[in-house]
Amino acid sequence: MVVVMLGGALGTLLRYAISKWFNEQAWTKGFPYGTMFINVTGSFILGFALVTFRDRQDWLLLMGTGFCGGYTTFSTFALETYRLVEDHSYGRVFYNVGGSVVAGLVAVVLGIAVGHLLFPKQAG
Repeated sequence: MVVVMLGGALGTLLRYAISKWFNEQAWTKGFPYGTMFINVTGSFILGFALVTFRDRQDWLLLMGTGFCGGYTTFSTFALETYRLVEDHSYGRVFYNVGGSVVAGLVAVVLGIAVGHLLFPKQAG
């Protein structure tokens, strides 16, 4: 558990630093480049860790579950989708990708709506 927590803390810290840097760049205004960068690099790191540390469970927990889990959960989503592709489960690939994106967007909208209902902004 300590290894996972340490990796998670490092991943979270790096995510914050990278996001902060991207948000400070004038050329990133209007598009979430920082999030895209983190999602893509996190997916690469998870894939690399699976191969590199396949025989080192402690390192795989540190880098895969811990670091990538703190850095981005998108990497897990990408890996699970890849496994569906490997199994030639293309319907499930479509359902996983489309469903995750659409359901995630709907969940954000609902979460915002519920948050506004429970904690309405008071007129100042």
